[in-house]
Amino acid sequence: MANKFHFEMITPDGKKIEDDIDILNVVTSSGALGVMAHHIPLIAIVEISHLNYKKDGKSYDFAIAGGVLNVKKEGVTLLADGFETKEEIDVERATRAKERAEERLSSKQENIDYKRAEIALKKAINRLSI
Repeated sequence: MANKFHFEMITPDGKKIEDDIDILNVVTSSGALGVMAHHIPLIAIVEISHLNYKKDGKSYDFAIAGGVLNVKKEGVTLLADGFETKEEIDVERATRAKERAEERLSSKQENIDYKRAEIALKKAINRLSI
């Protein structure tokens, strides 16, 4: 147990993963980050990206919609905007979301929120790449 650490991933709607793991791989605003037991404390912004953790030789992958990572002596907490496992992702829905976002971004209409469309596109691409 000395080489494991406690990991929690929580969303605003209460969805939660809690486990004792060997390594956490996540993409922050500063770049890719690997966290193992006894990592130095830090707080980081998590990008819309993949998250992977390993436990006892098995790998677990998630699509993350962004969030805040808190690494401390007691363990690691990720307050995620949302997350999905590969099994939870509705590929048809994600494909439609990607197409809608691409259409909005290519539109020349004044009432389009381009930043929101860019985020939607990034989330859809991330979900489809898991």
